[in-house]
Amino acid sequence: MKENKTKFYKLGECKTEFLFESDAEKVALKEAAKPKKTKIYKKIIINTIIICFFMTTMAITLNYYETGEINKINASLGKINGSKAPSEKLNDASNNLKTITNNYEDKHTIIINKANPISEDLVKNYTLVTVEDNMYNGIKLEKETYENYLRLKENLLERGYYINIRSGFRTFNDSQVIYNNYALEKGSAYADKYAATPGTSEHNTGLAFDFIISSNKSATKTNYESDEYFYLENIAYLYGFIIRYPKDKEVITGYNYEPWHLRYVGEELAKYLTKNNLTLEEFYEL
Repeated sequence: MKENKTKFYKLGECKTEFLFESDAEKVALKEAAKPKKTKIYKKIIINTIIICFFMTTMAITLNYYETGEINKINASLGKINGSKAPSEKLNDASNNLKTITNNYEDKHTIIINKANPISEDLVKNYTLVTVEDNMYNGIKLEKETYENYLRLKENLLERGYYINIRSGFRTFNDSQVIYNNYALEKGSAYADKYAATPGTSEHNTGLAFDFIISSNKSATKTNYESDEYFYLENIAYLYGFIIRYPKDKEVITGYNYEPWHLRYVGEELAKYLTKNNLTLEEFYEL
């Protein structure tokens, strides 16, 4: 009969290991109890998954952020323009504009463009008023400009023509928002070349505005071949206004043709410029 070599412990005795029939079994069990080492290829797979997850999350986050920023800017533009008025756009000639000596005491003759920016402090000297009885709310103009606009509006109404302002005074921050919108959509180089930066837009003064004119009171667009537009174009100077960026003068003004953009320069200067088919830039070259 085989001798039983199993050792029995007394009650209460504490031992840290059991007895096994063979040392090989003991070693095998100890090895099995150790934490298993992940094989190298498994580590690579796990790390790759983690990295991909991180990169995907970052891409989604960035896209969400950029989309959010664009939406914010577009929302701001809606508030600025009211009716999604076309944003002024410089052309290639804007880099060749000449610097002139502005008489900042005379708001009628002041020239504002990429080569001749104004300071925000200058605008603080202007009195801004809210445009009333307008299709779009929240529009402001410089006080004298608005008073003469009302005279112009009365003349048009007598002929059954309706004029509404869709973009007037813009703060320097408003102009920055428009610039940022260009930069986000088309890149900084494009924005630097074609967007009016704060202080280089006539809208920053309240002396200029973008308008709609129509024989239809509810119209949201202008037919620039219509009788009403032709009439406005020919009598605007009587009230101190000029079409600031006329057709065939893009190289001179540095702006694309903007038939919707009126600038107040006072009756005397407006009459002189209109009768002689001159822009403000050409006036300073005389």
